[in-house]
Amino acid sequence: MGIVIKDVGKAFGKFSAVKNVSLEIPTGDFVALLGPSGSGKTTLLRLLAGLEVIDSGQIFFNGIDYSNKTVKDRNVGFVFQHYALFKHMNIYENVAFGLKVKPQKSRPSKKEMKEKVFELLKFVQLEHLAEKYPAQLSGGQRQRIALARALAAEPEVLLLDEPFGALDAKVRQELRHWLREVHQKLNITTIFVTHDQEEALEMADTIVVMNNGQVEQIGSPQDVYQFPANRFVYSFLGRVNEISRADQVIDMDNFQSTAGTVSYIRPHEIALGKKIKVNSIPSELLHVYSVGYIVRFELRRIDTKDLFEAEMSIDKANELGPIKKGDILYADFENIVVFGKNQEQLNPNSEQLKIVY
Repeated sequence: MGIVIKDVGKAFGKFSAVKNVSLEIPTGDFVALLGPSGSGKTTLLRLLAGLEVIDSGQIFFNGIDYSNKTVKDRNVGFVFQHYALFKHMNIYENVAFGLKVKPQKSRPSKKEMKEKVFELLKFVQLEHLAEKYPAQLSGGQRQRIALARALAAEPEVLLLDEPFGALDAKVRQELRHWLREVHQKLNITTIFVTHDQEEALEMADTIVVMNNGQVEQIGSPQDVYQFPANRFVYSFLGRVNEISRADQVIDMDNFQSTAGTVSYIRPHEIALGKKIKVNSIPSELLHVYSVGYIVRFELRRIDTKDLFEAEMSIDKANELGPIKKGDILYADFENIVVFGKNQEQLNPNSEQLKIVY
């Protein structure tokens, strides 16, 4: 099902949670609504589901205006962060619930219902737990059951609100791959809310970056990361260092105006060495640690005392030789990105920068 959101707004009292949001989602797309807490992600999802009433604008499903239709009329499946399973029902009954509440004319017979429930339980690889109760399942298993229940009514749109937020890191990683496989098998339009950047970048076909109730950028994971629309998107996606005194690192005379500018560089774009170069900044090593194949360095510039982070592969780190806390390393800041006071990027081609030291 294709979805068009046109100038949608929603306020709670004096607080505007969603502000004139417009968005087109093609059939079968896997969309992540990504942003910090309070950015309007969950409110927008609930407006799509019909769980909240829009104040302004329109929502179209396959070209039909669904703005004022009820939850039952929308044929969407909703998966909550905390599962929302019925504690007094066993797993079979939880999954069957969505079928039992269907209108009588479309409600399956008991035999058809049983076949459908076990088909879904097999699909989520938990058919052996049909007689168990939610309290007897792990968090990952409960989330799979919540998804099976949402799919029972054969929705045309699947909506997920922070579906992995309550799970530990290992289970989240496993369920990310599993949910992506589910989406590919069903080819169902899927929209999920997350504040986890890695989750969005890994899973989604399209990322909608939100902030303060508005859409900051829409694009593929590669586009929003490599070509951020503004300062907020750049600083929100991935790890970044803010350079407070960019004039000490780059030639700010290249810009017509430097008032209100902010400069950033990503940790992996900083080169480190033990020997001084004409284009390097001496920095004290405060801490170094490994995260899998990545080594991260926490440093403090000698000149400005600013803290920053660099990272590289373990092979590159080994080329530095033995290092310890307190050592002086020399950092090259060659890929600084400068944003103006209106959040626009002033140097879309970082190679235009002239580095000064």
